[in-house]
Amino acid sequence: MLNPHEIISEGSEVVVYIDERRRWIVRVVRGKVFGSDRGYIKYDDIIGQTIGSEVKLSTGFSAYVLKPLLIDYLEKGFRRRTQVLYPKDMGLILVLLGIGPGSRVLESGIGSGFMTSVIANVVRPDGHVYAYEVREDFAKIAMENLARVGLDKYVTVKIRDIREGVDERDLDAAVIDLPNPWEALDSIYSALKPSAPVAFFLPTVSQVEKLLNAIQEHRGFTDLRCFEVLLREFHLVSGAIRPRTRMIGHTGYIFFARKVIVK
Repeated sequence: MLNPHEIISEGSEVVVYIDERRRWIVRVVRGKVFGSDRGYIKYDDIIGQTIGSEVKLSTGFSAYVLKPLLIDYLEKGFRRRTQVLYPKDMGLILVLLGIGPGSRVLESGIGSGFMTSVIANVVRPDGHVYAYEVREDFAKIAMENLARVGLDKYVTVKIRDIREGVDERDLDAAVIDLPNPWEALDSIYSALKPSAPVAFFLPTVSQVEKLLNAIQEHRGFTDLRCFEVLLREFHLVSGAIRPRTRMIGHTGYIFFARKVIVK
């Protein structure tokens, strides 16, 4: 992590940004060199500079040394062993759940920890994420990713199938990324406080329908809604601004519900 004065020191992680296709998260090590197809930079030459500074590569090309954001780690830094949620979906999930600093959140199916890191970043410093994962190898990678950005202290991981039950009670929200979440409704219900929201992420319509039928039969949730988020980025060239040829289309469906008291 960078020091409080935003001065690049040995051991800092920074983004070397050349252009939209050429950006890397690197750790600054004295005596080492960063290399690219646009040239190289000696780390000794950037130690002591202010973050955000322009630097010259050996070929004369310009680069900027930037402070890494969480989005940089999600796109370029974290290890990935599983399919992960995209930022476009994570953003809507956060808005739907209404969580913030101090919130206590249940997560099941953490995979490589991408969504976990986003939730932890929002609920810190007084909130916490209680994450359930059946694969110990996935949980290990997730915690390594979280530790890299200093968010591991806000997450407790339990190697357990959520269908076997959840230890926590009166949680503020839940994020469920499982192939069969309809089998875990009782566990989710018992963990949440009344009126608390839950967001399920499902890749297919058939799963959405199974979940809808199960929730209607369960009768412990209301305000049922389902969303699909499509994201189209634009190509920024002065005089020729246009949508990019490729876009992130379907990734999955976000199914939203709120717990109610069943009489």
